[in-house]
Amino acid sequence: MVKQFSALLIFLVVFIFLSYIYYFSVDFPFQDDLLLIDFVEKVDSGNLGFITFFKELFKTYNDHKVVIPRLISLVDYKVNGYLNFKIYIGLISINLMYILYFLYNQFKRIKLPLFYFLPVPFLFLHPQYHEVSLWAINGMQHSFLTAFLVSAIYLISKNTRSGFYGAVVFCFLATFTHGNGILSFPAIIFYLLCYKEFKKAAGFAAFMFAALGIYLAGYETGQAAGLPPNISVFVFSLLGFIGASMAEWDNFLLYTVIWGGVIVFFAAFLVFKMIRSGFEKKENYKPQVNVELLTLLGFIFITSTVIAVFRSWQGVTLTSRFQLYAALSSCIFYLLLLNYSRIFRSKNVFLIITFLSIGYWAHSYYKYNDIVADKRTKYMADIYNWRYDKTFLTVEKSLLDNAAFYVFPAYKKGIFRLPESAISKNELDSLISANKNSRINASVALRKQPVIRPDKNGLIADTTYFLVNEKMPKPTSFFNDRFVVLRSRTTHLNYLLCANPEKEGRKAWATQAQYHKDGFLCFVQNKNFPTGQYEIGMLDIDSKDKKKFTLFTESLIVQNEKLRIEP
Repeated sequence: MVKQFSALLIFLVVFIFLSYIYYFSVDFPFQDDLLLIDFVEKVDSGNLGFITFFKELFKTYNDHKVVIPRLISLVDYKVNGYLNFKIYIGLISINLMYILYFLYNQFKRIKLPLFYFLPVPFLFLHPQYHEVSLWAINGMQHSFLTAFLVSAIYLISKNTRSGFYGAVVFCFLATFTHGNGILSFPAIIFYLLCYKEFKKAAGFAAFMFAALGIYLAGYETGQAAGLPPNISVFVFSLLGFIGASMAEWDNFLLYTVIWGGVIVFFAAFLVFKMIRSGFEKKENYKPQVNVELLTLLGFIFITSTVIAVFRSWQGVTLTSRFQLYAALSSCIFYLLLLNYSRIFRSKNVFLIITFLSIGYWAHSYYKYNDIVADKRTKYMADIYNWRYDKTFLTVEKSLLDNAAFYVFPAYKKGIFRLPESAISKNELDSLISANKNSRINASVALRKQPVIRPDKNGLIADTTYFLVNEKMPKPTSFFNDRFVVLRSRTTHLNYLLCANPEKEGRKAWATQAQYHKDGFLCFVQNKNFPTGQYEIGMLDIDSKDKKKFTLFTESLIVQNEKLRIEP
């Protein structure tokens, strides 16, 4: 009965995660996703020879050679006739389930009842790493890289000739999926050294240098890189990367560093113990720890070290795209503890860990759902903006300007299509006309927030703008989408912007089941709008497609990229 209940609970966590991803994913190209459109558009032009095709396929982008995502997009285009970004997010979900299955297989080796595995899905399947689970190209890079690595670990553990070369192939695939993929080679070399397979390790190192040579051919530097300003920044970046699962609370940096330090210390202890045991037993040596899990954790540690060295020049940064590895680190840590110490198999300790992991899982959904929901609403808004004005407002105008030479031809050819907009222009025009004589004074305000943006030449000061209202009622449903409508008084064009409210505090969420505050919060890219006067409205669309529109008395004035509100 306990086994069936545990299986049901694991299935429920998986089902919630996959349903969450499906609901909040949108068939929409965001930022770096345009890279896939660029590649397919060039191939579709028909002017590429064999050599030029491979140059484009292996072309460096922001320090990475994203060969595998490019090939996936090309196959998708050849099969379906257009790029479907929601399919790519589906592939990411499959990869994540495969990685979870790898963890489960390692758990089975401990030979404990299934309920001991319960904390793992709670620690792994949550929206903290939403930039992986819900962003097409970013998610394909990190999820395929990790899936290739665990496949290489599985094959090398077979201790066969075919397994060795199969692991080499998967490490090559990882290398040309994401820049950090080359680090899968030293991870497998670590595995071989743990078993004192020195000849195989040397052979694998030879393949690593071959892969590195191919990778560096035609390599171009992309992102700004530099050494950390001091040793403390390096250490905080290194440990914070591994312990970033703790980035759930205010002032989280210290928590992430402590958690990362605990994981690294315990792993180092196991490695030291394994090395000492290896020296004591010269023949027929077999490590008494789970080397597969240590290998995966070793890859994460090497990756963290590289990022701490080359990406911490402006201080410690913890981004969602790398928190997939933090989630894996926590899961591996738990499984290693189960394998090493009987203390963590005791009923009381297990129950404490399980309840803590459930609380962590629930809090992660609370913590990040507003970010995830905002992205969905932004993409839906830009589907409308593109359909009726061929513009994206979720990103700075310069990005689309720089990509215009391939984005517009690709759209014209049908290489990428966007789903139907949440509302048509005619329907929105009708709603605006119907509310012309019933405007509401709702105290729409403009919030200015100074920011410091990183630049290759240093840091630059800038200002971000938000339209804010705290009087309108909160959405009637958790699944509502709230938009600000800006209508140009000159061109009569309508623009949609995400305007989901801010989230309530933890107390209101936990005791009253209230997630949203009243009103709305709308980020406005000031550089995206031409000089002029814009009427301000609010559009609510619920999960049943019911629409409610409100027109305000205030107007937004844009002049020389500066914004102000006029009553």
